[in-house]
Amino acid sequence: MKVFVINLDKATDRWENYKGDKTYTRWSATHYDELSYEHPIFSHMVSMWNIDPKEHKAKCACYLSHTRLWRYIVTNKINDVLILEDDAHLVNPIPDSSKLPQDGFTYLGGLSYHNRLTDGPKKIEFEKGINKIPHADYRMLMCLAIYIPTWEVAHKMVQSAEERGRPRAIDTMILHTMRSQYVSYPASFVERPDPSQIREKKSKFSNSKYERVSGKEVLKEINLT
Repeated sequence: MKVFVINLDKATDRWENYKGDKTYTRWSATHYDELSYEHPIFSHMVSMWNIDPKEHKAKCACYLSHTRLWRYIVTNKINDVLILEDDAHLVNPIPDSSKLPQDGFTYLGGLSYHNRLTDGPKKIEFEKGINKIPHADYRMLMCLAIYIPTWEVAHKMVQSAEERGRPRAIDTMILHTMRSQYVSYPASFVERPDPSQIREKKSKFSNSKYERVSGKEVLKEINLT
């Protein structure tokens, strides 16, 4: 398995968590400071009308970081790939990739939410192992840890992103790239409660049950492993 970690050049503290392990390959992320307001993606990116300009630029940079990596996977025909964001922390074993679905990508970390907001804050129940996402019932957020089995799957993701025209937040965009999406339960990775690189304050993070919890709860889970 080839494991890429998307990491900003200046975020050397985050890369410290990975660089001692040859399993991980660093992928240089696009920083929002590199994007001028004249960049085409800035006016095309779908965001709330009142979003902070810095956060909007950060969404654009995150989108470019992920999609550049998808294209790299396609160009070099790389199979068996795990993409991590640099605040992903391993808490459970990574599943044997030979047993993971080959017709779509699999979440190994992130957040789950009900597709219909009127359903309220119901807890989503997962079966242990691999779950195919029933899009009518729930969806996933975050691109914390995504497993892509083949370069052909990555190619479908790139094509779909291009066909949609206007880009949007990468975790929203990826929902629409293909119908075959899966969740491995429990999650292999949780979101480490590091200071946000976008927002001044962030108080909720993802755990191994794909729930949004406090940083203290995540730290307990990390310390138990």
